[in-house]
Amino acid sequence: MSLEPEFKIIADHLRSSCFLIADGVMPSNEGRGYVLRRIMRRAMRQINKLGHSQPIMHKLVDTLINEMGDQYQELVFARETIIETLKNEEEKFQETLEKGLKILFESIEEIINNKSNKSKLCGSIAFKLYDTFGFPLDLTQDICKEKNIEVDVNEFEKEMNLQRERARKNWVGSGEASEDKLFFDLKEKFGATKSLYHQTTKTSAKILAIFQNYNSVDYIDSSNNNINDSIFAILDQTPFYATSGGQKGDDGNLVLSSEIKDQSSLINYNHVQNCIDISETKKYAGGLFVHFLSDFKGKFKVGDEVLALVNNRHRQLRAQNHSATHLLHKALKQVLGNSITQKGSNVDFKQLTFDFNFNRAMTKLEIDQVEDLVNFYIRQNSMVETSEMELEDARKSGAEALFGEKYDAKVRVVKMGPSSELCGGTHVNKTGNIGIFKIIFENGIASGIRRITAKSGFYALQHLKLQEQKLYKLLDAIKVKQQFDDIKIDDNEFLSNKTGFNDLSFFNDENNSIFITLAQQKSIDEALNKIEKIGIDINNILKTKDKEIDKLKKQIWQYDLQNLKNEKIFNFNFAHHIFFDTNAKDLRDIISEIKNSPNYSKTQILVFFGIENEKVSVCLSLSNDLTQHFDASKLIAPIIDIIGGKGGGGKKDFAMGAGSNSKQIDLAVTSLKNLILKHN
Repeated sequence: MSLEPEFKIIADHLRSSCFLIADGVMPSNEGRGYVLRRIMRRAMRQINKLGHSQPIMHKLVDTLINEMGDQYQELVFARETIIETLKNEEEKFQETLEKGLKILFESIEEIINNKSNKSKLCGSIAFKLYDTFGFPLDLTQDICKEKNIEVDVNEFEKEMNLQRERARKNWVGSGEASEDKLFFDLKEKFGATKSLYHQTTKTSAKILAIFQNYNSVDYIDSSNNNINDSIFAILDQTPFYATSGGQKGDDGNLVLSSEIKDQSSLINYNHVQNCIDISETKKYAGGLFVHFLSDFKGKFKVGDEVLALVNNRHRQLRAQNHSATHLLHKALKQVLGNSITQKGSNVDFKQLTFDFNFNRAMTKLEIDQVEDLVNFYIRQNSMVETSEMELEDARKSGAEALFGEKYDAKVRVVKMGPSSELCGGTHVNKTGNIGIFKIIFENGIASGIRRITAKSGFYALQHLKLQEQKLYKLLDAIKVKQQFDDIKIDDNEFLSNKTGFNDLSFFNDENNSIFITLAQQKSIDEALNKIEKIGIDINNILKTKDKEIDKLKKQIWQYDLQNLKNEKIFNFNFAHHIFFDTNAKDLRDIISEIKNSPNYSKTQILVFFGIENEKVSVCLSLSNDLTQHFDASKLIAPIIDIIGGKGGGGKKDFAMGAGSNSKQIDLAVTSLKNLILKHN
């Protein structure tokens, strides 16, 4: 028995989608991600045609894996990611599908019933479905084809080209194509740079090439070079780690070897005559290390022997943050589930960011649990073990591989505590070297992708101290510091009172137990209750202060309005004034109060300026009868321009804007009067 065409389309597109996701492609609005999204949505449309309004496509993944998983192990490894991605996309598409189909079917109905003079579906409608509801053109064509209706493709392309032109005007080219060719040619000429970053942080090296503003030069000399020029150097070998795997490349120095007699006794390089500051090292063309200069003194030429020195402090701080990302990845899986996979990271010496797939914001409890768990891993002080092995052996050992990353046949596996991942970056020797770990915030960066920003070690401690200082300044300001200091908490590990973990088998270190005794928990709960009560008291105090401030402001405004400048223009009043220590919201309140007062003139133009912290706010209001002659949103435009602002706008009877030049307010008022006179 032959299958219905809908089933064939679903099967083909499910297979394609699963393989693309397993290969690291994620749905997006451009490139391979856009192709994947189109494939998925065609299958989802067929599922909808069969009468299924709830997500079902992700439930078919296991059937595909049962059929093809033995031959294609990538499907097995990526199972959780595939299911999660399909489910999220189907839920999102379902939301827009009904709205889009309603518009499309109404347009088709008009054509069928001859309510429209056109025999084709308007290209503008097809473009709206594409641009607003995510309907690819071929999906719209498929639906129209079922009703024997064509889509005006020429008009669709016209709309698409207009959008591309708008995008082109807002885009500035990066020149990456020519850059890539340059580095590819250099790789062909010099070969791959010998990398020593896993063995040492300093080594002798030879300068093979120097480029200034992407032009090859024989030498650079600080006496006649512009330090703002873009300069980079290529060495035959380097101890610098190059930006990759989310970790920023090393910074450091290059010093002429002829100046250094005893490398082992080097302490201070400020006294050398020829020194280069390296801001970052990057890797191009699969193995060419490029060292970018931020500053230099003296003279360096191609062929010089130099001593390459990595900034050891920054190297260690980046290693701490990089190791923390591995533990964070493991903790996220433990708290949120095994479907969590890394989608990117940015590791620098001050902080780290970690991107992962998740279709909602994390709760405060989940963030606390992840943070506690990472710090628990750190306290276990596990050895960080690295080993090289075949890719297939690494996967069999359980090492995490990032989908989308292309690995060589031989890979480097980094294991620390419960974490085991493929990674070529730099790491600490023991997890205890990370110190402490603190999540700063968690936010969404794309559909279904969340980002955690965190700090470790010195910068985590610095962050906590700064937060403490800000808290005490706030407590002092509202006079509740004594109450806060009176709260006592027993000296014990303060950890989340609920773990929520499914697997606690690795919590076997009695000295680092994550569990809390009932007595300890009672002490913590009492402290939390006291803190909560102080928080309520603080909120009440702040509300009272806000009311007092608003009352005082109103008194000042009412007094200030006695000095309101009121002029007669034709048959209406033109009033203007400057209020100090006043923001845009305050101006809106002032105008609202004036309009509601019994003395308010029915025919009036009000333009008020507020100055606060060197920012100038402006509000312009028209009485209802004047909106027949004027538009507030247009009258305010030249005012905003004069006071050094951009944008602004509103309705015909009320408009707002802001600038930064209070000295031009008188000129703005004069310009407005002239505009009104000219209009009449």
